[in-house]
Amino acid sequence: MRKFRTVIIGMGRMGKTRYVAMKKHGHFEITGLCDNDISQLGEYDINKYEDWKCSIDQERPEIVVVCTVNAVIPQVVCYALEKGCHVFAEKPPGKTLEDALTMKKAFLKHKNQILKFGFNHRYHYSVIEAKSLIDSGFLGKVVNIRGVYGKAGNLQKSEWRNDIEIAGGGILLDQGIHMLDLLRYFVGDFKFVKGFTEKLVWKEAAGEDTAFITLKTDSGKVATLHSSAIQWKHKFDMDITCTNGYIALNGLLTSTKSYGEERITYYRKDLEQKSGKLGNPTEYTMCFDEDSSWDFEIEEFYKAIKGEKPIMNGTIEDAVAVMELIDKVYGNKL
Repeated sequence: MRKFRTVIIGMGRMGKTRYVAMKKHGHFEITGLCDNDISQLGEYDINKYEDWKCSIDQERPEIVVVCTVNAVIPQVVCYALEKGCHVFAEKPPGKTLEDALTMKKAFLKHKNQILKFGFNHRYHYSVIEAKSLIDSGFLGKVVNIRGVYGKAGNLQKSEWRNDIEIAGGGILLDQGIHMLDLLRYFVGDFKFVKGFTEKLVWKEAAGEDTAFITLKTDSGKVATLHSSAIQWKHKFDMDITCTNGYIALNGLLTSTKSYGEERITYYRKDLEQKSGKLGNPTEYTMCFDEDSSWDFEIEEFYKAIKGEKPIMNGTIEDAVAVMELIDKVYGNKL
């Protein structure tokens, strides 16, 4: 099996994560690395670049992996597509909805190439199990979802996310976007969106530290999200109510190990009290001690490039849809 020539642009935490996953996969030949801070590349014995255009022009890769700051993502994605490359780009898909639409326009001119965005939460084991349960119909149909995703933010000036010109938004765009993507993944597109953002603690922050959102599909399914940078104890919780049961996702395996044990709990409703426990039916819980999301994500990208399967997660349509939701929330000046 031949390897695909690959360049990774942006070698911060996510660039290093993608590097490890692609090396582990074995079918990507990483020939060049690029970062405007050349010190990030010191440990690698690979062609090194400070200028991203130069890295693409010189290496002539088949694949470009984009792990830059938000403001640069659209430029790199569009240029790589124009150069005939397949592209894997980190979330968010730019700073704004306009950025996402710009990349969609570029992609539509190059439909023979693959464009995938990194929404790795879809590949966590708990999420995979929840999606399987929902699709099976075992618990009936989803009627509502409540999600909370939060971490402890900071005002460090060295953190690029605290520069609105580079980041484009606050905690909703940075982290809450993952939960919004999962809400869409579980129930479909939302037609009605109400929400607002606030600086409740980090008054001097460039973007919001809190977002509260309510969403509704045209079929009446409702979802709520609390996205927070003032969740001093990191939290990932999602409650999914179905017509015949309930699913709870609690905790998430991440590199920080700060969101607790990743697990899924589900049960069927027991209104006839067959278990003798009205309101407290028998629960079934699965716990996970491994995060393979990065590997699964790269494998899907690889199979799409090989022509074996289309991109199912992190498509340009997913990217535009979630940015449309965020755009509506950011446009609501309550």
